[in-house]
Amino acid sequence: MKAILKKLLITLLAVGSFSLLSANEMYIFQTADVKIDNNKAKLYIGTPVKVLKDVDDKNSLVEFSGMVFANKLYINKDKSLLLASVEKSTFGKDGEIKKVQAIIEKGYLANNPLEIWEEHEEFFYENCTQCHAAHAPTEHSMLEWDAILQTMNGFAQLDAQEAAYLARFVKATSNNGFYPKAKK
Repeated sequence: MKAILKKLLITLLAVGSFSLLSANEMYIFQTADVKIDNNKAKLYIGTPVKVLKDVDDKNSLVEFSGMVFANKLYINKDKSLLLASVEKSTFGKDGEIKKVQAIIEKGYLANNPLEIWEEHEEFFYENCTQCHAAHAPTEHSMLEWDAILQTMNGFAQLDAQEAAYLARFVKATSNNGFYPKAKK
């Protein structure tokens, strides 16, 4: 009996430790103003971050990485998806991968990336099923979505803001987007 309880306790501790380790993986719930190296910056919706520590009751220190192009960090060299931008400085040398830390209000962080996109998904299906069956965002890569959206934008008659809203959703949830393992 003691052996069974001991194994159960060890299993519970291991599962609890794993939960704590993965609990620091969060996602930006909506585009947020942040501080990066004491500079004003923006961290964009959906960006995966690692929570390093709580700064105080309202703020956390997070870390993320991306490819540098002047004052912007992107998911890849194609500049397919913007992660962050800083106002008055640059992240470093163009084309290099840079790890960055930012201070962000805790309210902008979410555990589940799929709940971030609920309204975006509804907008996508409302607009993309008026004339045809919509493809699931995971069926295409970010580059393929660029081509599809460019073609379909005239038919959908979206303004620039709506087109950007839709593009961010399909790219972020594409088969090579932010979180391929979290897909439905």
